[in-house]
Amino acid sequence: MPLALEIDPDGRVATITLPDDRTTRDRSITTRLSGPPEPAYYHRRAVMHVHDNGQREQFSGNLVATALACVWRGRDITYDATYFLPGRVIVTSPVGTSDLAEDLVGDARAVEAAVRLLLSQGPATWGDVLRAAHSARTSSGSRGLA
Repeated sequence: MPLALEIDPDGRVATITLPDDRTTRDRSITTRLSGPPEPAYYHRRAVMHVHDNGQREQFSGNLVATALACVWRGRDITYDATYFLPGRVIVTSPVGTSDLAEDLVGDARAVEAAVRLLLSQGPATWGDVLRAAHSARTSSGSRGLA
């Protein structure tokens, strides 16, 4: 059972396991997202599965997942803070039958901790969130390539 991550809109990052069988795995991802998944590619060694219709259904923006995607892509993907990955996000390896790489799990944990700490200190701008996420990934020692 491959190791993956589930990133909730509240900023919680949880390690999950998904079924080996592709059909069952796809069904599990659909259930976890509460709807059909759309793959998003921000790192060559990861797939971020987002709800296909999450933005139209006005799901909450997922700051941690969006910050992680920005860190992995090496640039801001939000179009001037107007677009955030919607709702829950499931992160898997590109193959789906293998575990998500440890360094990418480390990136997610570092970004989660940095964003939570920043927001616990009071209101923050999207620029503040991005700086904290980039700094956290750098200080975690990750060398993963986007």
